[in-house]
Amino acid sequence: MVRIFVVLSLLLSFIHAGALNSELENILGQNSYLAKKKFLKIIFKDQQKFYVGNQVDIHKVLSTLKKNNLMRLDFKKNRALHLSFATQQNSPLIFIKMIQNSLNTLGYSIPEIEKVMRDSSGFLYKVTLKTSSAIDPVLFANELQKQGCYISQMKRYSKTNWRYNINISNIDIVPKDILFNKKIILKKPLNPYWIDVESAKTLVLNSSRSNSWHPYIVFYDRDLKVLDTISKELKSYNERLSIPRDTKYVKISDIYTLENLKRGLSIYISK
Repeated sequence: MVRIFVVLSLLLSFIHAGALNSELENILGQNSYLAKKKFLKIIFKDQQKFYVGNQVDIHKVLSTLKKNNLMRLDFKKNRALHLSFATQQNSPLIFIKMIQNSLNTLGYSIPEIEKVMRDSSGFLYKVTLKTSSAIDPVLFANELQKQGCYISQMKRYSKTNWRYNINISNIDIVPKDILFNKKIILKKPLNPYWIDVESAKTLVLNSSRSNSWHPYIVFYDRDLKVLDTISKELKSYNERLSIPRDTKYVKISDIYTLENLKRGLSIYISK
């Protein structure tokens, strides 16, 4: 029995070492990984510290690499940085919003969209940034964690080409208490409200008299195609809207500023 346990422990250690080394190579790139392999073996000697369950803790790996000055991010001059963000979860709008919010917080302007693709493997959002350095993966991971999600895998194809696989399974596109045929109070938004209204027919919105709401409402289908947009320059306190056929999501905002919704909204969705 002891022999079996020892064999299993050695096997598990071997598997963990292989997975960790593979992630290090993905993050650093093959050439950099091979050049630094001896040093990496030292700083990642205690392999179990870099796992959560059976998964490599990418955030901890990135933090350790950064702490040891093993991540070169500068380009010396402005270049086109190509970033691919992928998720297996089925909430593309909240995913895009989350990525854009994180990039904005880190000081990057609105990116140029290269590709938006959805298939059986999940959702891909590919963008280009004009910048003098790659985004700091640790700071980016920190921003993702604040929003309840994490990097499950990342790969550096070159200095200017990176891919992040992101798990957003803990992210809800709407508060969990949004129900059909029930009036719900939504608090003051920090970002536009994104609501899943699939199969619903009618949307009723009521704004407090203390607000100064100028409605900006966009309906999307499952593939992010805009089906209809409602924009009003005059203040409104009540909106009763027919939801276009094939609508999956609705975004609710103000054409000027979200401060105009400081008292929130009440919402009623019916089928």
